[in-house]
Amino acid sequence: MHELVASVIHWGSPNGVTQQDQQVSKLWDVTYYMAIPLGAIVIGLIIWCVFRYRERPGDERIPRQVQYHIPLEVLYTVVPIALVVVLFVYTYKAEDAEDNVAPNPALVVRVDAFQWGWSFVYPNGYQVTGSVAEEPTIDSTNLPVLTLPAGETVQINLFSEDVNHSFYVPAFLFKRDAIQGINNSFDLNIDPSVAGQRFIGECTQFCGTYHPYMRFWVQVMPKDQFGPWLANHHGLSVTQAEG
Repeated sequence: MHELVASVIHWGSPNGVTQQDQQVSKLWDVTYYMAIPLGAIVIGLIIWCVFRYRERPGDERIPRQVQYHIPLEVLYTVVPIALVVVLFVYTYKAEDAEDNVAPNPALVVRVDAFQWGWSFVYPNGYQVTGSVAEEPTIDSTNLPVLTLPAGETVQINLFSEDVNHSFYVPAFLFKRDAIQGINNSFDLNIDPSVAGQRFIGECTQFCGTYHPYMRFWVQVMPKDQFGPWLANHHGLSVTQAEG
């Protein structure tokens, strides 16, 4: 019930869980604040015109012809421009927040996408690799798990080993393409309130036969627990496969 109410309040958008998604949420809300009243006005005027100016039986007169209406023309020119300017400003802020990379992140993780799976490599050599060859269940434990600390700036260096893929976690309100030969870097700072939770991630760039099943988990760990956990996994390599 709580998730349903939150979804309605945010116009269907999931609740973001990172610092970077705050501007994205604002852009989403502002878009709907503009679109709903504007849509209501347009639909209302169409319905009003249908009834007000419909041809009545026996009424064969030609309506008064209006060639120019300067105030109206100014209105429907200025208002759209103003709306576009507002959306541009919010879009710029959202993209700037997502593209701003910190010079000294607390953690840097290399993420490699490939047909059809993911590889996560941590600075101490710990590596998790997982692939799929059939549809996994939504709670599958064989999906690769990207474990990240909450309340810390994490930098993701994203690569592709073959075709184009994309890194998408709905709860992050963010997607970034993985393109062969290009390092797409971005930062995440996950809210400490969701420590202990995990979120589904997926590829959203069509990449071949098993593209729909190319998923992974993001496991959020409290900041004070992440350091010891990573130290205990020094140099380890974990491989998981579904199918």
